[in-house]
Amino acid sequence: MLHTDQSVIRRIVLNSGTSFFWGMKRLSSEQKRAMFALYAFCRKIDDVADDQRTSKDTKLEQISVWEKKINCIFSNKKISDPISREILLAAKKFNLKKKDLKSLIEGMKMDIKNNIQFPSRKQFELYCDRVAVAVGNLSISIFGVNSDIGKKYAHCLGRAFQFTNIARDFAEDLRILRCYIPKDILRRNKVPEKMKTLLNSPKLHQVLQDLLEEAEQYFLEAEKMSYKLDKEKIKASETMKLFYKTIHNKMYKKKFNYRKKIKLNIFEKIIIFFKILF
Repeated sequence: MLHTDQSVIRRIVLNSGTSFFWGMKRLSSEQKRAMFALYAFCRKIDDVADDQRTSKDTKLEQISVWEKKINCIFSNKKISDPISREILLAAKKFNLKKKDLKSLIEGMKMDIKNNIQFPSRKQFELYCDRVAVAVGNLSISIFGVNSDIGKKYAHCLGRAFQFTNIARDFAEDLRILRCYIPKDILRRNKVPEKMKTLLNSPKLHQVLQDLLEEAEQYFLEAEKMSYKLDKEKIKASETMKLFYKTIHNKMYKKKFNYRKKIKLNIFEKIIIFFKILF
């Protein structure tokens, strides 16, 4: 089989086992190609930040390589890897912004430089906007939505998705000495900012519910805005919203086991599939 740039990207997406793949199937071939390139880029830099076998200095060196690649893409310099070449095509075709791709890099640097633990509200929102809202901004450009309401829609969905992720991955993050729950939520529930005792706190369930409540409000805001947008153009983001909202619903206002990562079973995926079709 010829190893074209597209085949390399497609393999990265498929090997990740992500539900992202199914949401993107509803796009045109050019849009899907651009979104696959964006996902592959996100996957690679995320893997750098999360690699527990690599030292901080080495990870910073690796992430700086990707930063240089982004600079090359937007300065017409020579690029030599499949992901960069595909990102370049997407940037030209859909007017992707350098600042959004750089924002993703800066988000990864936040994870690498210091394990984020009990961030301030400002730091928490900055992190979420860098790692999630930036993806929303890039995606909405690929979908052909360039209005202010479209940007607000992407902002709300980005935060809703990321807040849901943080609740879902709470125990997993704790094992690698990260806790993204902001200080104000912990203080409101009178939970000490101590990594060693947090998982056994009797008030932890309410802490996570507070975060999920915030996610719910962003989902609701995104829903309101979606009525003002071209349904055909946001069909991929609405598909992803179905996946994330189903995960969110399995935790929100429920006594769930936060020691395990919440996943969708085959029946839930089938239900989403039929919702997408009809």
